[in-house]
Amino acid sequence: MNHLSPRSLLPPLEYHLSLTGFRKYHLSLTKLSRTVPINYLSPTALTGASRTSRINYLSLPGLLLACALLAAFPARAGAYVVGDTLDDFTFTDYRTGEEVSLYELGEGGGVLVLEWFAWWCPFCARAAGNVETGIVQYYGAKGGNKHGLPVRHIALNVQGGARDQSDTFIATYGMGTVLEDYDRAYFYQFNYGGGQPLFAIINAEPDSPSAGRWELLYTRLNYAGNEAPDISALMRPVIDSIMPGVVPPMVEDVFPMAGTAVEGWRRSPWFGWFQPDGFPIVYHPRLGFAWAEAGAEGHVYLYSPELGWIWTGPEMFPIVYSYREGAWLIPPWE
Repeated sequence: MNHLSPRSLLPPLEYHLSLTGFRKYHLSLTKLSRTVPINYLSPTALTGASRTSRINYLSLPGLLLACALLAAFPARAGAYVVGDTLDDFTFTDYRTGEEVSLYELGEGGGVLVLEWFAWWCPFCARAAGNVETGIVQYYGAKGGNKHGLPVRHIALNVQGGARDQSDTFIATYGMGTVLEDYDRAYFYQFNYGGGQPLFAIINAEPDSPSAGRWELLYTRLNYAGNEAPDISALMRPVIDSIMPGVVPPMVEDVFPMAGTAVEGWRRSPWFGWFQPDGFPIVYHPRLGFAWAEAGAEGHVYLYSPELGWIWTGPEMFPIVYSYREGAWLIPPWE
């Protein structure tokens, strides 16, 4: 097989160490298995103060308030907590009066930072100034978080009326996107208590290995005894933890000519029949289970528990090059 032997034909082994698949999958020497990416954010470490989710009223007014809240939000048993996936929600834009949804606001991916405020609230004023410099200007100057993802600040006004005062507050603290939440319909989905400002950080990045899309990453009622002098410093590590999404590979990316599925099997003109359930892990009748990655010019990298990394393609299969052996192998590849 001298016509296949020049080392110049082979891609460097180091290529495999940078394959995107290893960011989200683990390959065991004894078996191949897809695993759930580890979210290294600790909810208890990053949440800040615990949420106010219980109504401790024993009086009649307290019971009436509890009944009103349950009637207002029948679909949810309690406030969102870190790790929850948020449902979509429709708001009214403060400036235009038009409707806009949460998912629309995050359709470009990245990270959303929500800040509820009232123009007359001293805690809001202190936090808004801190967030303007520590979040909005900070990430604006950097062009995104440390992984290059956009960071979008969204202000939610809980005080209706007094338009002039709200306008002054918004202009003073450089708030861009401002939404109405006058009845606190969205506020109460994160915190049933009173007070403001309230902060929430949401991952809007699809296919991120760090967190699920629309996952709540952080929430804090930055009010009274729970006020943090530098709220931005608490939020930046959470914002910076979100990494760009990894587009899942498709069967056609590795085997472009594979036909349509027949009872779960697909056929490549050169690779033959294989089962792509769990792709990029495939099952081949001769190779067994293997991890498949696309190479240059139609070639394919495969990793199997028995052979390790191998390289092959349309003009050579079933002959494969074994990186472990440093040699070409022919069936039965022993």
